[in-house]
Formats: sequence, structure tokens, C-alpha cells
Amino acid sequence: MLLPYASDFIPNRRRPVMTALLILVLFIGTVLVMENDKLRFTWAGSQLLYRYGIAPNRFQPITLFTYPFFHDGFGHLLGNCFYLWVFGSAVEAAVGKTKYFALFLAGSVVGGFLQWLVCATILNSDTNSIVGASAGCAALVGLFAVRYYRSRLNFVGLPFRPHVVTVVGLFLAWEIGSAIYHLVSGATASGVANWAHIGGFVFGLGMAYLLKLDTQGRSAYLTDDAERAMNTSLPGAAIKRWELLLSREPNNTSAMKELAKAWALLGDTEQASIWFLQAIQLSLQQGKREHAAKICGEMFAAGIRETEHKEKGIFLSAQHLFTLGSALEELGQYEQAGEVLRWVMTKFPNVPEAEPAMVKVIQLYTERLNRHEEARVFALAFATRYPRSQWLGIVDNFRKKIDK
Repeated sequence: MLLPYASDFIPNRRRPVMTALLILVLFIGTVLVMENDKLRFTWAGSQLLYRYGIAPNRFQPITLFTYPFFHDGFGHLLGNCFYLWVFGSAVEAAVGKTKYFALFLAGSVVGGFLQWLVCATILNSDTNSIVGASAGCAALVGLFAVRYYRSRLNFVGLPFRPHVVTVVGLFLAWEIGSAIYHLVSGATASGVANWAHIGGFVFGLGMAYLLKLDTQGRSAYLTDDAERAMNTSLPGAAIKRWELLLSREPNNTSAMKELAKAWALLGDTEQASIWFLQAIQLSLQQGKREHAAKICGEMFAAGIRETEHKEKGIFLSAQHLFTLGSALEELGQYEQAGEVLRWVMTKFPNVPEAEPAMVKVIQLYTERLNRHEEARVFALAFATRYPRSQWLGIVDNFRKKIDK
């Protein structure tokens, strides 16, 4: 049996907690079966396998949910743990802990039921109970193959790294061939639950497409390719990949921002400003104030100060600019916040946002940026422009601070 020990998947900050927990549970279940004498339990290991495993000569639905957690030997357990760790860790990162466990268990149920059905009907078998996490692991292999379709795998004893598609093809051919052979010969697969593996794998494959893991995978690989092109100073190649990603995900503001940075690196500031503004505008419409502020910070770092491309229907309204300036202030980007809020004052002097924007600018220039002369000018202008403002007293206090 070839054992995988690594893949191209690079773990993120989230540790594969559920995978580790599953391995621990499987280990405990195997210890309860194999070491019951040493631990002086009142039951025999064979009793656990009979009670919680799938018996071909009887059907107990509950055993479809219990049989994956018991193994009839540590070698059997070790093989499944290798598959669980390599494929399970990556699938957990793709779908999350709860969904990951549900998929593992559901794949085990589907594979176990198919194995029982074949043994109880076609083979008419009276073999020992079926136990082990193989069907659940096969489901994870199917999920992995769709999400990480570019991946190469490391196997113990193999001097090369086969592609996951090759591995999956050989795996499925072997399982189907073995299953058909044992059907024809009337044998019971010598303890190997081929139909459980097939059922689990097909279930995992189908669920991967239902969950759109293929789309997630394509997006992730396009992102990786684009970032690699940027890191190697190939903005033209990066632009093509970001544009392809946006054709699939038109509301991906992070991709818009990266596309803008690529255009800026190429020297096309007009295209860069279009994509920066579109990313900021869409982020604000989605209620992502902080994200929009961070994009604005990167736009400023690229030397771009545009606020509109009306011919393309892209522009930042007074409300957008006020929200953006406030978010920048919250992030501690006081220079940028002051500049954006000044845009509200100068570009939209007659809108309701202009008055509080002017107060914020005076406050920033007085308390954060030490630009007292400009603050004094704005304070005098504020008193003239808004003689009945509710914030007039606050502005007067700022002016007194400056004059001390």
C-alpha cells in the first residue's frame, strides 16, 4: 500500500484541528479494540467490532455512523491516518471544520451503505464486520482532487511526485477493477472494502462540485499565478491573470486592487486609478469601510489621487468620501484622512457631509498633524460658512488651542 505523506498544499494560519481530532478519535477506537486485554476492559475487541461495525448479514443503520471510528489493527489505522492527514488537512482548510467533519461522516455513510448492499445482495456474504475510515478518507481524496487539481503528492517509497489526477485515476481504476473481479469470482475482497472506497470517493467528487470547490481552486491558482508574476516583476502577466479572475468573480475587490497595482507598476496610472476607484466604491457599497480605507492607502502609495472616472460610471460621492476619510482616521492614517475629507469640502461644498468633514479636518490638523496655520484658516472659514452650526463651539475651542 502506497502511503502519501505530503502534497503541494501549504497550510495557512488555521491549524487542521478537526483532522487532528479525528485521528485522535480513530486511535482511541483502535486501542479499545486491540488493547482491551491489557487495559482490562470488560468487553472483547471482537464485541466492539460486531456491535459498531457493519455486518453484511444484518442491517443496523446506526452502524453506518459508528463503523469509521474503529479499526481491526494498527496497520489498518496507520494507512488511513496518512490519507486523513495529507488530504483531510487540505480539505479542512478549504471548507472549514464543521463542513469537513460532516463530509467525512457522510462519505463514510455512503461508502459503508454501498459496501453493505453489495455484500448482502450480490455477494450474499457472511464475512466479518466492516470497519475503518477508508470510505471517509476516499471522500476526502475526491474533494481534494477537485479543489487542489494542480497538486503533486509525495508517497513513501516513490522517487517521484505523481500528479493528483494520475493518482486518483489509478486509485479509481484499481478499486473498480478489484470490486468487479471479486463480484465475478464471488470472493469478498480479502477484507478490503472496495465498494466502500468507490462510494466514498464518488460522493466526495460530487460534493466537491456542488460546493464549487473547482471554482475555488481555479480562483486560488489564478491568484497564486498573478502574485508570482508580480513578485518576479512581470506586471503584464499578472494583469492577464487578474483580469481572468475578475471575469469569473466580478465583485472581487481584492483582485481589483491587485490589478490596479499591476497597472501602476506598468506605468499606466489611468487604468490603475480606474481599478483602485472601482475597488473602493464597491467595498463601500458592500459596507466594508476598513477594507476600502486600506485600498485607498495603497492607491495613495501608488501616487494616485483620482476620485472619479464619470465616463465609465466610476466616482466617489461625498458620502463615500466622508465614510472613507472617517475610516482612514480610525486606522490612524491621519494624513490620508485629512486629504480625503478636504476633497469633500472642496468638491462638494453644498452637501450635508461638507460641514462635519470640515470639522474633522480642523481637528486632524490641530490634534494629529500639527498643521496649525491651515487649521486656523479653516476654523475662520468655518465660522463664516456655518455661523449657526452646532459644532461652532467645538471649532472655537480648536482655534483657542492653536492661539495659545
